Amino acid sequence: MNYTENLLIERIKERIKDPIRFVDLPDVINKGDFYKVPPPVSLSELEIAEKKLGFELPSLLRILYLQIGNGGFGPGYGLIGLNDMGAKNHHSNLVDWYLEGVNFSHPDYPAFPRQFVTICDWGDNITSMIDWTKLESPVFRFNGDEYDEGSFENVIKPESPSLQTWLEDWLNDRLLFRIV
Repeated sequence: MNYTENLLIERIKERIKDPIRFVDLPDVINKGDFYKVPPPVSLSELEIAEKKLGFELPSLLRILYLQIGNGGFGPGYGLIGLNDMGAKNHHSNLVDWYLEGVNFSHPDYPAFPRQFVTICDWGDNITSMIDWTKLESPVFRFNGDEYDEGSFENVIKPESPSLQTWLEDWLNDRLLFRIV
């Protein structure tokens, strides 16, 4: 881990101590009542997840899961948990969501592009994804409500040049949901 990543991790650790700011959503008065960042995953759990995915996750994302928590913190409703022991949403976890998307077979919809891993759910069929095939792990926004037959290209738009920049923007209270 480089110096910049180390500073980023320390800033995230500090922010998630705040029961109001550990995630951006939901914007409800009693958000603190739901505050609970799942504990980090073990190296073994991470390796099992990566074996199922068929590739190694980007280094910064690995560090987040290993040192901060198994999802449940960050922009939107927080990072999606890596496995079933992590933060839950209607798609359960990062691994299952990815495999469901890339292996999907339906005449009305194509399989989801393999280079994108969904890391954050904003609700209303909007998610943030990283391109795990690029070194800087750029972040993209997917808006499923804009999908119209064919490919997903028209509903996947750049959100941030890197996962690191995306997280720094969140730490600096930039309104990420309004970017795209």
